[in-house]
Amino acid sequence: MAASTASYVVTVVIGIIVVLVVGQLLRQLGHDFLREVYGERTVTTSLNALLVTLFYLFALGLLTLVSAADLGLGGVQLVITRTGIFLLVLGAVYALTVLGLEAARKRRREEALEDSIRPRGKDRRLPRN
Repeated sequence: MAASTASYVVTVVIGIIVVLVVGQLLRQLGHDFLREVYGERTVTTSLNALLVTLFYLFALGLLTLVSAADLGLGGVQLVITRTGIFLLVLGAVYALTVLGLEAARKRRREEALEDSIRPRGKDRRLPRN
């Protein structure tokens, strides 16, 4: 069954709206998260801009591929299926990104804790048994 132009347009419009909403959330909340991890304002702002740009490029590329997929369906079913596939894959990638950022934050906290425990004036680690 051939897909209509309308199904492409509807899928792309829905996808773009989702990408814009999630991208804005990522921009706002990601900046605060990165600020906690890296501390420096310039590093945080630059890294957040790079991450948000990467998100937009990935999401729009994914949307392009999904909207062009011929799934053998028609009409509303095709639009819903394409949108569902897009949301599932995008959600999985978003979850992996958040897990990666959380791992970076945890590592940074452990380093800070280790630095606060290390004896002052000595730059060597405590001996292990």
